[in-house]
Amino acid sequence: MKARKRMYRGLLGVLGILTCMIAGAMPASARQSNLQVVVDSIAVEGNVRVSRANIIARMEITVGDTITRRQLREAELALWSSGQFRDIRLFAPTEVGVRTVITVRVEEEALIRRVEINGLERASPNMVRDSARLSNGIPYNPQSIITARKLIRSELADEGVPFATIQDRLEPVDGLENVFDIIIEVDEGNRVSIAQVTVAGNERVPTEDIVAAMQSKPEGFWWFRSGTYEQLTYEQDVLVSIPQLYQSRGYLDFQILSDTLVVDPVSGKARIELQVQEGPRYRIGSLEISGNRQFETDQLERLFTPRRGGLLATLGIGGDEQETETQGRVFDAIAFEDARSGIQQMYANEGYIFADITPFVEKNDQVGDEGPTVDIGINIVEHQPAFINRVMIEGNDRTYERVIRSRLSILPGDVYSQDLVLQSYQNINGLGFFESPLPTPDIQVDEETGEVDVTFRVIEKSTGAVNFGTSVGGGVGLAGFIGYDEPNLFGQAKAGSLRWDFGRFLNNFTVSYTDPALFQTRTSGTIQLFNSRDRFFQFSSGRRQRVGGSLRFGFPIPGARYTTVFAGYSIARTEYTLFEDNDDSSLFGLPPGTQSQFSVGLARNRLNHPIFPTEGTRLTWNSELNGGLLGGDGTFTKHTAEGTWWLPIGQVGDVTQGRPIVFALGASVKMGSIFGDASNFPFDRFWMGGVQFGQQLRGYDETAITPFGYFPERSGSISDVQRLGNAYLALTTELAMRLSDAISLTAFFDAGNVWADASAVNPNKLFRGAGFGGMLVTPFGPVGLDYAYGFDKPIPGWQLHFRMGPGF
Repeated sequence: MKARKRMYRGLLGVLGILTCMIAGAMPASARQSNLQVVVDSIAVEGNVRVSRANIIARMEITVGDTITRRQLREAELALWSSGQFRDIRLFAPTEVGVRTVITVRVEEEALIRRVEINGLERASPNMVRDSARLSNGIPYNPQSIITARKLIRSELADEGVPFATIQDRLEPVDGLENVFDIIIEVDEGNRVSIAQVTVAGNERVPTEDIVAAMQSKPEGFWWFRSGTYEQLTYEQDVLVSIPQLYQSRGYLDFQILSDTLVVDPVSGKARIELQVQEGPRYRIGSLEISGNRQFETDQLERLFTPRRGGLLATLGIGGDEQETETQGRVFDAIAFEDARSGIQQMYANEGYIFADITPFVEKNDQVGDEGPTVDIGINIVEHQPAFINRVMIEGNDRTYERVIRSRLSILPGDVYSQDLVLQSYQNINGLGFFESPLPTPDIQVDEETGEVDVTFRVIEKSTGAVNFGTSVGGGVGLAGFIGYDEPNLFGQAKAGSLRWDFGRFLNNFTVSYTDPALFQTRTSGTIQLFNSRDRFFQFSSGRRQRVGGSLRFGFPIPGARYTTVFAGYSIARTEYTLFEDNDDSSLFGLPPGTQSQFSVGLARNRLNHPIFPTEGTRLTWNSELNGGLLGGDGTFTKHTAEGTWWLPIGQVGDVTQGRPIVFALGASVKMGSIFGDASNFPFDRFWMGGVQFGQQLRGYDETAITPFGYFPERSGSISDVQRLGNAYLALTTELAMRLSDAISLTAFFDAGNVWADASAVNPNKLFRGAGFGGMLVTPFGPVGLDYAYGFDKPIPGWQLHFRMGPGF
C-alpha cells in the first residue's frame, strides 16, 4: 500500500512539472488571453479627420465593460476594416480586475479628393471609377488602383488595343494636409489588327487550314473580318484550336514551338508568326471495346466510324453509307472523344449514370507501311442502373402542380434517362407560363442506393394580357382590335379569350374557352362563339356575315402520350351581300345558308415550341362532314393533312448561360381536298399565294395561284370564284436561326399549287418561291416580314410580304 502511494505521488509530481513546462512554453499573449480588465475610459490619439466618437463606435467597447484580450483584438480588426487608417495600435494594462484606460493610437490614411483618368477614349472612365470603387472623398486604397489598371487593360483589349501604357500618381492638394488627387494617365496606342498569319514547319497541313481553325483571323474585305486582336482569343487558338485541328488529323505529337506577335507601332498592323512541329501521322491499329453488356459491340463501334452524306445523313438520307473499317484509318482524337461521350450518353439514357467509360490510346512501337499506329479502345464498367426516386416541382406559386406534371416524360420508379429529363424540361418550358429559360433541373444522385431525385424549378410570370392596337392581315386591310387572352386561367392551364376586331372591312367578335383537362382527365374541350362581318381585298365584290359557334373535344389514345383524337360540331349562319357596282355574283350573290358540320381529326405533336420549334414533329389530319344527316345547306366533305419536321443542326451558347441561339432545319407538307358541292360556302375551298389569306406561297401575290395557272391579284382576267380550288399541295423547307423565344430569322423554299379537284393533283407542277425573312412576337401579336423570289411568274422577281395581327 505504501509503495502504491509513493507511486501516485511520483506521478502527480511529474504531471506538475509538465504543466509548468507547457505554461512556460506558451506565448505571453496566449497565457493572458483569458485575463479580464474593466474599461475605465478610452483615449484616442492621432486622429484628425475621423472623430473620436466614430472610432469608439467601431470598436464596440464602452466604459464599464469587462473585456478580454480577444475582444481588444476584434476591436482592432474592426478599425482596420474601415479602411480609414494606415496604422493602428491599442494599449491596455494586463492586471486582472483593475479599472484601466485603453489607449488607441492611429495614423490616418490619405484622403482622395479627386480621381482623374486622362487619355482613355475607347472605354468609359466613369465605369472604371465605379467598378474599381475610386470615388471622391474616400481613403486611399492601393488595391483600387491595381483594379482600375486591370479594368482599363481588359476593356481596351476587347476593343483591339492590347498594349496600352498606364501610369498613375498621387498629387498632394495645396493647403490640405494628407489629401491627394489620383491621376491615371492612359496612352492607348494604336488599335492592333491582324494583317497576316504565317506558319513555319507545317509540311502536311496547309497554312490556310490552320488559319481557318483559328478565331484570330486576318482582316478581310467584309465588315465581319475586322482582324481585331484579342489576347484571350489568341491564347485559345494556340492552346486549343490549332492543337485540336492537328489531333483531328492524326498528329498526336504536334507541338507549337513558338508563337510571336509582331506589331508595327505606327500602323498598328500585326503579324502572327507560328513555328510548329507536326510529328508523325498516326493511323488506327485496332479498336477494342470491353465490359459492355447493355449494348452490342457492333452498336458501339458504329460511333467510331464516320458517316458519309453530311447533313443529309443526319436527316436519315444516305444513312447506309457508313464506313465499316476502322483499322488503317487516320486516327481522329477529337472524334474519338466525341464517340466516348456518345457512349456515355447512351448509357445515361438507359439509366447507367454510374457507368465508367474509360478510353485508352496506346502508341505502337512498330511502324507500318503507312506510318505509326495506335491501338484505341474503351473499357466499360456498367455498374447498376439508376432509378428515379422522386420528381419534384418548385416555384409554382400559381400554376397547379398537376398541370406541370402532365408535361413530364419521367415518373418515380422509371429508369433514369437524360433524354427524358431534357424532354420534360422542354415540355415545361413550352407551356409558356414561366420565365424562360427555366433553371437547369437539379439532379441529386444517391450513389449508395442508385436512386435519383429530380427537381424542376419554375418562376411564374404574368400570362393574362389585354391586347389592343392595329393590325394588317387576313386580306382585310388596316383594322383595330381589342381583346383579352389568358392561357392559364385559375392556374390550371385553362384558356379564355375575348376579341373584337373592327375596321372598314370587318367587324368580328369572338369568345372562346378551352379546358385541356375536363374534370381533371386527359380529355380536352373547347367552346367558341362568334359573330363576324368581313370583306376582303382579294374578293372585293361583296362581304359576308357569319354567326355561330362550335364545340370540340380531344381524346388521348391510351399508350400514345402525344397523340390525340379530336371530334367536334359547329353550326353557323352565313349571309352574303353583293355590292351594287359589281356584276360578279359568284361569291357574294349567293342565298343565305346554314352550315352544319361534324369534324374528326388526329394530331400528334412533339414540337418543342409552339411558335419557333427547333426539334420534333407535328402530324395532323382533319375531316369535316357538312350537310347530309346533319342538315344544313351544303353537302360536302373536306379533308386536310399536315406534317412538320424540325431538326436542330447547331447552336451558339449554352442553356446554362441563358437562351442559346439555335440553328434548325425544318420541312412541312400540307395538302387538302374537297369532295361534293361546296358552292354555297365558297370560302371553305382553297386558294393560294402570299402570306395573309388562304394557303401560303411566298414570292407571289395573294390568291395569285389558281387552278388555271398564275393570275396576278385583281387582274380582272379571271373571276374571283375561279381562283378557288378543291385540292391543294404545299411544301416548305426552312433553315431557321432562333435568336430567342420571340425572334427568329429564316431562309426558306416554298412550292405549291391548287387544282380544280383531287384527281388533277400533279406534284410535278408546282409554283416555286424562295427567300428569307424574320418573325417577331410582340404584345400585339406576331409580326412577320418575308422577301421572296417567285421563280414561276411570267416575269420572275422579288416580292415583299408583311404580316401582322390575326392574319399571322
